[in-house]
Amino acid sequence: MMDFKMPGDYRCSRLLMNRIMTANSQGLKSPRRAFTLIELLVVIAIIAILAAMLLPALAMAKQKGKIALCKSNEHQLMLATLMYAADNQDKLPDCASPGTTTTLGVWAWDVSAYVVTNLYQNAPNQNAFYCPNELYQYNNGGAWTAFTGSSTAPQPYIVTGYIFVFPHSVAGSQLADYTNVRKTTTPKLNSDVTSTEMLADFTVYRAGIGSVVYTGLLNPNGDPLLPVNTAHMQGSRPGGGNIGFQDGHIEWRKFAGMTNIVSAGTLRFTF
Repeated sequence: MMDFKMPGDYRCSRLLMNRIMTANSQGLKSPRRAFTLIELLVVIAIIAILAAMLLPALAMAKQKGKIALCKSNEHQLMLATLMYAADNQDKLPDCASPGTTTTLGVWAWDVSAYVVTNLYQNAPNQNAFYCPNELYQYNNGGAWTAFTGSSTAPQPYIVTGYIFVFPHSVAGSQLADYTNVRKTTTPKLNSDVTSTEMLADFTVYRAGIGSVVYTGLLNPNGDPLLPVNTAHMQGSRPGGGNIGFQDGHIEWRKFAGMTNIVSAGTLRFTF
């Protein structure tokens, strides 16, 4: 029988393979390559780009949620108003001081405390009187009680988060088309109940030389730490607002379509 011998290189290769297999069987691992600085920077850049794309979408979704809640609040207030009118021969709540025609309130979102008391009987809670973007006035500014300590006009009134267009309200008294609106069945001039506004989001501005300011306005209490802002901003301008109509329906109105203007000193309120 012939004796075959393995070449030297082959025997060395087998020996090396046996050592590697033995090392792996004992739990030893081959070293891994680490990320380079460039690779880490690329990953960070990708994450930053994705965040920049997602954050505006999340902010928009949050704002849409607030608009929906605001619309729900206005719906509740419109129901409370219609229920009040149903018990009072279709008459709307009157914002004048009792026994007079003097308006209670100063700004367009001010409402007679007597009227708010009547509406509150059919409203779910005090928060319903404030757009979610204006709730800071209630939570931090004491808007519910700040101007109820006197019975001399223009008090007592409550600072709400909406513009009310009721008889002798601040808005209703200034707008000529609404002077005849006393009942839920009587629309504004040259209109009908489906297009007669009764409740509106708070959109406020102050016109200056070469500029118009919609945020950071002086608080009714004069507190510089609690500035007043337009409810629904879209960038540097108002985006629009929810409007409640005499027939009870609510719809969104873009800022460009707001033509009703109410004045209070240097401020203008529009819906």
